[in-house]
Amino acid sequence: MKLKFSPSMMLVNLLELRKEMDELTDAGCNSFHIDVMDGNYVPNITLGTMDIMAMNKVARLPLEVHLMVNEPINILGIFNLENVSTIMIHPETCTHLHKTVAGIKRLNKRAGLVLNPGSPLVYVTELISEIECVMIMSVDPGFAGQNFIDSTYDKVMRLKALIDSCNKQIEILVDGSISIKNIKRLVESGANGFILGTASIFQEGRDFKRNLDLLIEAIK
Repeated sequence: MKLKFSPSMMLVNLLELRKEMDELTDAGCNSFHIDVMDGNYVPNITLGTMDIMAMNKVARLPLEVHLMVNEPINILGIFNLENVSTIMIHPETCTHLHKTVAGIKRLNKRAGLVLNPGSPLVYVTELISEIECVMIMSVDPGFAGQNFIDSTYDKVMRLKALIDSCNKQIEILVDGSISIKNIKRLVESGANGFILGTASIFQEGRDFKRNLDLLIEAIK
């Protein structure tokens, strides 16, 4: 699969939303990653409904929504927006995981599972025929700026082996402290999509094109 780079939209300057989304698009990003936190499942609150609707209006790239909320099935309809392509959920947040994934599919969106550092791969095994992507968290969810967890490499390799054994085409994304220090090894481990934050594209200076080019160069 082609490598995919998705900036975390909780780090954009909302006062210059259109400008920064255009700059990220022109820099070579492939989608926009939207973190939705409820202050309950994770101890933080991020982008709200109005923010996401504004992004939907100006986006030239697909929006991929990452729900860090309890019982996401109750709010799936909010994200039935034109430019939303994907909705990703944490298995631990769902009383009925299969039902929640089915709810995403009924909206004609790609469904994804998100695995925390301590979450087992068995969730993927049970739903591998129903999902289009799996995102491995390389930090505990909730805050930007955390340190990368080294066991992520092994988890990505085990996930890749599981997907290959089932002869499936499923994206493997990694979210959390992606940088020039770890991206090459993550690609070699089997990852093909990366959520970019303060350790990469949103580094000080916010030169999105330069920062993404450096990340891509580090893979070679």
